[in-house]
Formats: sequence, C-alpha cells, structure tokens
Amino acid sequence: MSFESPVFHPVKERQLHFRGKEIATADLKDGKGYVSIRSLCDAFGLDQRSQRKRLVRQQGYFEPYTATILMSTAGGPQPTVCLMASAVPLFMTGVELERVQDEEARSLLRAFLDESHTVLAEHFGISERGELQFLRESIARMVTEQENFEEQLSKKVDAELAEIRKSHDEKVQQIREAFGNLRQQVTHLETVAGPKARLSPEQLGQLRQLVSTLGTLLQEAGVSKPYPGIYMDITRMTGVSRSEDIRQEDFPAVVAYLENQVRALTTASRKKHST
Repeated sequence: MSFESPVFHPVKERQLHFRGKEIATADLKDGKGYVSIRSLCDAFGLDQRSQRKRLVRQQGYFEPYTATILMSTAGGPQPTVCLMASAVPLFMTGVELERVQDEEARSLLRAFLDESHTVLAEHFGISERGELQFLRESIARMVTEQENFEEQLSKKVDAELAEIRKSHDEKVQQIREAFGNLRQQVTHLETVAGPKARLSPEQLGQLRQLVSTLGTLLQEAGVSKPYPGIYMDITRMTGVSRSEDIRQEDFPAVVAYLENQVRALTTASRKKHST
C-alpha cells in the first residue's frame, strides 16, 4: 500500500440487505462498487481489528482492490476502509468459522459465503460473476485494437503519400492541405464533444519520473512491488483505466499528490537517519 492512501469521495452510497443485516457499500467515480470492511464485521459479528490486520498481512494480493472512502456514519462522514466487490468473496473465505462463537452469526456468515457472488452481483447490477473482469479485459482489447488500427492506417497513408509525391507534387500539397483541414475539424469536434485532452509526452515523462521516485522511496521503506499500488491510486483519482488516459485538467492534482507522497517519505527517511 502507498505511504498515504488517498481518501475517495463516493458517487453513491447504499445499503446491501442480507437476511436482516445491512452492509454499507459505495460506488466510486471509476464505476466500481466497494463494500465497507467495518460493516461486514458488524453484520457477521467479526472483530474489526483482527480483520484489518489480516487485510494488511495479505496486502500483496488485496492492495489493488482496497480503497479508503469517505462514508456516512452516525458520527458524520468518516474515512472507511473498503474492499472492491469482486474481492469480497475471496476475503471472506479467509474467516475461520470455528472462531465465530455466536451460532446465529456463524450460520449467517456461512450463508453469505455460499451466496456472496450472487448477492453482490445483484446489488451492483452485475449480471454474472465474471462480468466486471470481462468488461475490463474487453476495454483493454478494444484500446489495443484501436491503437493497432491507427498505426496501420498511418502507415498506409504514409505509403500512399510517398507514391503520389513521386509523380504529383502539386497533388501531394493539396492532400496535405485537405488533411490539415480535416485535422482541424477533428480537433474542433474533440474540443466540443470529444474526450478531454490527454497528457503531452513531456507531462507523461514527468509523471513517470515522479512514480519512479516514489516507488524507489517506498521500496527503501520496506514496501515490496509498490508500483501497481501507485498507478492504481492515480487512476482511481482521475477515473481512468490507464495512466496514459489521464486528462490534462487532472494532471496538477496527480502531480501534487505524488509530490506530497515523496516529501512525506523523504522527511521520514531523514528523521530515521538523523536518529
């Protein structure tokens, strides 16, 4: 997990009802559903501290699926550790049923373990267990196919322009002008109705440098494989699936977050060495 986990604001909060128990859930900007660890423990009579410790021990697996979300409580909005819905069934199978003293709570927990995939799927509107992963993989394939198509199209256009240039320089100039006009029209359309401008190569370079610096500091602090967690944090912040898709309007906030992390770790390291 990163040095300071960001606190996310939910798009929507709801209650999942299971056999008379209420479990707090939240939906984030990235479209994923999360379940409050605290409410799971309250619903099934589990010790919150023990389950939090287990989550920390198994952070190598669960870190990408964990988020701290500002959720409503009786005492007002509170940062709450939550687990992505798709990871809840696996996390709950780690609970030792024989340690649950109350027979009713043990029976309720056993029922939830049997039905959790269906219950969570119905609550978050997932038609089948693997749909969330399927959608993620489908989007990744679509992006790859689009990039390959654009690359092939670019090569084809270059080849055709080179052939035309050999015999018709004037025609080539006309095509360039037409293509330039088309590009301006596409740029205008993207400004009006398309996605926001993505990061420039220079901004991507700055982002990768900050991630590299933060990752090195986290490794020095004892965190193994920190980079997936860092990228998961910044993509959640901006509501995209890849760091390359971060919008320019979100770039300052991402840089500020990473720089704060770096400063915090650097300060902690200096204090440690000074003592």
